[in-house]
Amino acid sequence: MKKNYFMVPLLLLIAPFCSNAQVVNGSFENVKTNFLPSNWGMNFVQQAVIDNGTGQMTGDQIQFTWCVPSMVYASMEAKTGQYAMEVSNAYNWTTEKVIPGMATIFNDPEQDSPGWNPGVPVNPSTSILLLGFDYKFFPAGNDVAEATLEVMDAEGNELGKASLDISGLHNTYAYVYAPISVTRAGTPAYMYISFNMAKEGSVPTFGTRLIVDNVIVNFSTLLTNENAENSAKVFPTLADRELHIIPNGFSDTISYRIINTEGKVVKQNVVRQEASYQYTMDVSELSAGIYFLNIQDQTHNSTKKFIKK
Repeated sequence: MKKNYFMVPLLLLIAPFCSNAQVVNGSFENVKTNFLPSNWGMNFVQQAVIDNGTGQMTGDQIQFTWCVPSMVYASMEAKTGQYAMEVSNAYNWTTEKVIPGMATIFNDPEQDSPGWNPGVPVNPSTSILLLGFDYKFFPAGNDVAEATLEVMDAEGNELGKASLDISGLHNTYAYVYAPISVTRAGTPAYMYISFNMAKEGSVPTFGTRLIVDNVIVNFSTLLTNENAENSAKVFPTLADRELHIIPNGFSDTISYRIINTEGKVVKQNVVRQEASYQYTMDVSELSAGIYFLNIQDQTHNSTKKFIKK
């Protein structure tokens, strides 16, 4: 049954635990033989002219960052799994201009570029609350990239949008979220996700690289099996002053981050400890509501849900 999406603000808080929107190949583990990530590609098409007399095809001389003739391709610099997605700029030697790269999600896994892109269909009952992902960014200049999520109804009307600016050197993975901004009520039918290497008004530089992994549109994709033997244990799930964590499987330098439902980190601690020890976080200053505790070390990443009284 269809639900009226975005109509009541409370639904935005409840929805992640009722339904789960999966991003098609959001982990980028599905890679085609030409080393392009399935369901992701660039919109750029190289123009060519055919001489009617000779039949010879000529066009601008385009230089790409890597040997692959694309600005979107699989990367082995993954945060988790084997692959991530890399987006880079190209250079047009004929016009002496930088071509900003853009990765766009689309529904056909066999295509290398979206062409006409109607978006990725989503179930009408789907919860799409935010845009989140891990990323590295290597700007060759003062580049500002932009990540965007748009949700549309069946008639092509925008229901909501989330965007994130990406700038500055990040040579280790950063985890970011942006909540969706509601623009109108309606029933979701399609979503678009894109990573643009040049936000409007910025100047792209050849050599700039963006690596993205683990793209999500709500928190439920982060939640792990609470009963897994090697999973961290968090209690109580209804906390008043303190939250207790037994970091099963985690050790050495462990990062604990508490994230609210808007995707903002409201508390963070980094400690060195062994997996058998219990760690306690003071949550007394948090406002009442739903939160997510993200636990990371060099090889593990887990997120648990809890409620602050």
